[in-house]
Amino acid sequence: MQYLTFLLGSLLAMLGYREPQGQTSIVRISGEQAVLSRTTVSGDHARFQCLQSQSGNCFYRLYREHCRDQAGGELCQRQALGDFSLVVGGVRDVQGLPHGFGQQVRAHNAQRRD
Repeated sequence: MQYLTFLLGSLLAMLGYREPQGQTSIVRISGEQAVLSRTTVSGDHARFQCLQSQSGNCFYRLYREHCRDQAGGELCQRQALGDFSLVVGGVRDVQGLPHGFGQQVRAHNAQRRD
């Protein structure tokens, strides 16, 4: 499957297809919670792709972190921006995200603790 993905990407590059500029990150977790996810961010737009997951789904949590200096260290609080899930092969585009947002991706749904 990875070889096929590489070949398809190479073919599209030779044909002149280019992805929009932005920052791309790949999250890969091995073991019982195996998941492979790709996120591309450009401005306030993000594209999330669930490439592989042991459960058949990728569960995403988006957040913004606010930190301030405090005596004895730094204090950070997370502001939840949203949760969603994608089936393997699924893609979701999200608009209006703040600069520097954070994400967590898992193979299984987790209870929210914020």
